Amino acid sequence: MAAKEASRIARARSEEAARGISVDTASVNSPNTRGLDALSKLENAGGYAPGSAQLSALPASWPEAKELRLAAPMIARNVSLSLFAKDFDSSRTSLDAILARHSGYAAGLNVATPQGAARTLQASLRIPAAQLAAALGELKALGRLEAETQNGEEVTQQHADLVARLKNSRETEKRLQDVLRTRTGKVKDVLEVEQEIARVRGEIEQMEAEQKTLEHRVDFSTIDLKLTEDYKAQLTSPAPSIGMQLRNATINGFRSAAEGVLGAVLFIAESGPTFLLWLAILFLPARMLWRRYQRVYALSSSLGV
Repeated sequence: MAAKEASRIARARSEEAARGISVDTASVNSPNTRGLDALSKLENAGGYAPGSAQLSALPASWPEAKELRLAAPMIARNVSLSLFAKDFDSSRTSLDAILARHSGYAAGLNVATPQGAARTLQASLRIPAAQLAAALGELKALGRLEAETQNGEEVTQQHADLVARLKNSRETEKRLQDVLRTRTGKVKDVLEVEQEIARVRGEIEQMEAEQKTLEHRVDFSTIDLKLTEDYKAQLTSPAPSIGMQLRNATINGFRSAAEGVLGAVLFIAESGPTFLLWLAILFLPARMLWRRYQRVYALSSSLGV
């Protein structure tokens, strides 16, 4: 229907141009006119390419635009890039500029700057699907490409099933609300209907969130970027002098001795009470055994054994 309307307006414009009739600039630049122009271009091209600029130009309020987007294959694209950069700081600044230029953002970003080693940047980027190719070209220019992986997951059927389930749940909610408005029975029956409405409403909200997440995956491609600095090792500083080494060894020796004494004191303080308790418990039996041994020994000596 919209494509026929686009063809009709295009023919009308041609006739007006032939008659020398001027066209209102505001009407030409209106969203509906731009949408019809996009439809006309798509019709002349022979189809609707997913993610094309013409398809994105259609006004979101048009039912036809929504149908065209749903009819096009929905692809969630994921790209993985591994780069080596000579100038890490410049590449880091350029990355922010690329995101701003293509209306993207970083869902996660981590920069590691270890001492005496190469700096690394790992980021999860979100780029509009229509600008993925241009953004990839600029990202690859940040350094030497080491590895690249591209994957595409078609979620058209998954999205269609979700939309159908969401539609059925909304209709169920509407019927339950109608039942609730017309019901005049027991309070128990009314509460059961309200509980069922609450359950259905929870399912609807969950499915709406899933739909938004799925559409966001299609609208924004994911780029997992790893940027590593092209690090050149530097000469280490010279070893310290012999005097400095002796001084450090002496200080370490005193420190080890102090730690050993402190460890012994802590061991006594921790284990001393337990040792004294067992000593008090075993003292009387040991004393009795010792006296008995002495009597037996004295008796044996007196008998000349």
